[in-house]
Amino acid sequence: MLEFHLRLFCERLKRVLAGEEGTLPLPDSTKLTPLFKNLLTESEIIATTLLGKYEADMARHLFQLIREKFDDSKISLPFLQLLDLEESDEEDVERADILEILEDINVFVHESEDAIDTFFINIMQQQNSENESESSTDMALLVGLHTKIIDIRNRTQQLPPGDNGFDIREKSNEIIRLLSEGHRRLDISEFERGREELFDLLIEGPSGLAVVAILDSSGFDKTAFAADTYNNNHVKFYFDCLAWVRVSILYDFGKILDDIIKSVMPPSRVSVIIGEHYQLKKSVLRDFLTNKKYFIVLDDVFDHTEIWDDLEEVLPDNQNGSRVLILVTDPNLLASLEMENGEKIRLDSVLTGGPLIRLKHEAWQFFILHYGSMPLENYFRGEAIPTIWRQIFSVMELPFHLKVCCIYLYVFCPSIEISTRQLYQLWVAEGFIPYHGEETAEHYLKELIHRGIIQVSKRRAGGIIKACYVPSIVYTSLALVAEITGFVWMRERKREPLANVKRCFIWEDLIQFLSLEYSDTRLQSFLNNSSESDRLALIDCENFCKKFKHLRVLNMGSAVLDQYPPGLENLYLLKYLKLNIPSLKCLPSLLCTLLNLETLEMPSSYIDQSPDDIWMMQKLMHLNFGSITLPAPPKNYSSSLKNLIFISALNPSSCTPDILGRLPSVRTLRISGDMSYYQSGVSKSLCELHKLECLKLPKLESLIVNPCAYLRKLPEELWCIQSLRKLDLHWPQTELRQRLRTFKDMEWRYDIQLYPYGI
Repeated sequence: MLEFHLRLFCERLKRVLAGEEGTLPLPDSTKLTPLFKNLLTESEIIATTLLGKYEADMARHLFQLIREKFDDSKISLPFLQLLDLEESDEEDVERADILEILEDINVFVHESEDAIDTFFINIMQQQNSENESESSTDMALLVGLHTKIIDIRNRTQQLPPGDNGFDIREKSNEIIRLLSEGHRRLDISEFERGREELFDLLIEGPSGLAVVAILDSSGFDKTAFAADTYNNNHVKFYFDCLAWVRVSILYDFGKILDDIIKSVMPPSRVSVIIGEHYQLKKSVLRDFLTNKKYFIVLDDVFDHTEIWDDLEEVLPDNQNGSRVLILVTDPNLLASLEMENGEKIRLDSVLTGGPLIRLKHEAWQFFILHYGSMPLENYFRGEAIPTIWRQIFSVMELPFHLKVCCIYLYVFCPSIEISTRQLYQLWVAEGFIPYHGEETAEHYLKELIHRGIIQVSKRRAGGIIKACYVPSIVYTSLALVAEITGFVWMRERKREPLANVKRCFIWEDLIQFLSLEYSDTRLQSFLNNSSESDRLALIDCENFCKKFKHLRVLNMGSAVLDQYPPGLENLYLLKYLKLNIPSLKCLPSLLCTLLNLETLEMPSSYIDQSPDDIWMMQKLMHLNFGSITLPAPPKNYSSSLKNLIFISALNPSSCTPDILGRLPSVRTLRISGDMSYYQSGVSKSLCELHKLECLKLPKLESLIVNPCAYLRKLPEELWCIQSLRKLDLHWPQTELRQRLRTFKDMEWRYDIQLYPYGI
């Protein structure tokens, strides 16, 4: 994985030669095209040589770098022996030569990227001038790079044969063997017995508030086990309100509090209370839960001992059978508790297969339920560490295309819900997936889900994945690999210079980051994942755009801007842009000069006026605004936004045949605004969108589908629209007609009419 940058550089050169980089084909192909072809040829020769002959050497080195992050005293002896790799002096020298060449390759890639970026920036700056699109300086840079790559290739070919004795898959299999050795796996009967025991405790257990901790264990999926009970219809009927909240390695009780409030309280009350201060929200939640029988699941909980005090403040015990289920990822969380007889928790307290253990707690009745193959003693001896190594190896053995997509997940907070739409857009903008590659991205995501790296959190109608998350234990492994390979840089955890960093993200202190001085920077991606809504000064944004002129991805997150930042129009290579400008009403013309832009996200902006030049942004694929009004195409302009596939939310005034007819590829459309005046025109204009798959309307009252002969079922989300009162369906098939019969008991709410034969 140490050859990441070279492999991605080869993919970029292919896009350059295919005319997919920049906004124009390569000018003067007699001079430039051969140069780029030669760079690609030599780079691929080196990549093939390194991958073919020295993959084992690079994997061994990466393996040892990761090993240095662990404390050997906490790793059990059998596994420690597995990690030990002895090298002869000769092998050590050879590895040093390989690493030196790898370092030179990375320098070459950085210089090449810089030269190509400069070249394309110059082209785009000169598009409207009469000057030549290339300069002698650009040519000299490219010729010099070709000389360097030839030298690196010659040095690589002189290396002795590599050692292919290090097999990642073999190591991974050995870890699995060590994890399972001496520990029997859970069978179906034990799983059923555990489920019955948990079910009885929830329903038939003590009248007072009871907390149940389920331990993570090899061979036992505690999340699936808990979800099986949580989604049980009897459980849903038994409790007044339920909440499933992911905690993660980053403990933030403020977020946990918000998530519980959103799950248990009615939306009307949530909208009022969610923006209030922390103490008030705690008080309101406690009052709301008083006299209610509640069931709350806290998933992915690490060693956050403060959680006990935090929960005690907000969860009342009214002796009505309320329950809290905690899915424990780090058993040290339980070390502060005592057994029912007053003894401290011993290493042999929880044995394989149960039974249910009672613990002592000041406020609640506390239980541990443990089904799996690893006793508690093994956790404290460090034998759970191989689980992390297994995750590391599962990443290392991925094919390259999945590997880069997988490790990129490090930019998202652990256990935080990730929009798949946003994830696909970022993968494309980063160059991991071809332009217009959403189907490919979805395929990659499903593969990573199948391998247990990503978990699904939400699905759309038809089972399409809407959101996902990375479990904390997986995130820990991704962090190790991402940081050691230099693939992604996080300021909070890294202190080295930013000069050669390509991808950077932060979780906090955005203002401080912007105020720092940087020089010789080649940053391509910047993502602000802070939850703070910092208000940014325009001068900071302007300086930021000047410092990082090679950006492809810019996500300012929740940081608030008072107006469109000056200098942004000079980021010619930008493909993904997300800004938070609530006061913006008119889209600036300068924004439309970013002709490489594929994704434009301003969800807090309500745009009343857009410039005609927006029709020049031929690469746009995603528009996401609170609301946007598109202008009618200029009369002398015959082109269209042919690549636009997602619009949210379009003002009804823009839903005309002339506008929607210029959006031939739109699959998802959200319309927001008062449609009373435009209703007839909108209905007719939607016929222009032949590829439309998803239509969203926030206050729908009446829905008429004519005809619906190919419709098998209506989306579940339809019945969640509170304003919906009338539904007319023409020529429904028998299957749909039968499904609708289940809604007979809802006639008090819906006027459902089927034509021509009735229901």
